[in-house]
Amino acid sequence: MEISEVKELLKAFDESGSTYLEAELSGGRIKLMKSAGSVAVQKSWSEPTIEVMTGNPDVSRTAQNTSEEEGIEVTAPLVGVFYTAPAPDEPSFVKEGDRVKEGDTLCLIEAMKMMNKIVAPANGTVRKVCVKDQDVVGFGDVLFIIGD
Repeated sequence: MEISEVKELLKAFDESGSTYLEAELSGGRIKLMKSAGSVAVQKSWSEPTIEVMTGNPDVSRTAQNTSEEEGIEVTAPLVGVFYTAPAPDEPSFVKEGDRVKEGDTLCLIEAMKMMNKIVAPANGTVRKVCVKDQDVVGFGDVLFIIGD
């Protein structure tokens, strides 16, 4: 499948009301998923799986009880490198105990040389930062817990 065909498929899928598409193609398989304005692409070939996110990063708003903390779990919407600050010599966007408003930047995740902002899904206090700066995070990994 040519890149132009993938781009065309992504555009059509993004404009559709569908949230999931999986198709077998010559030489491989493509899986498209979207939620809250984002589109995830997962291609399976004979090589390792590649996952790419386009659009606005999605943030999980699942409130869950944990043994240590209660609140909203903010999860990684893509695989990449987690950064607590916009640059190495600048302060962190947030740290434990900080008050945040919905839409405030919590961190950045670098994927494929692109920086993706992860924002607070709700007002609250950062109860826990679950990842260390420059750690590699996977899709769905809990990054922060935000509570009242």
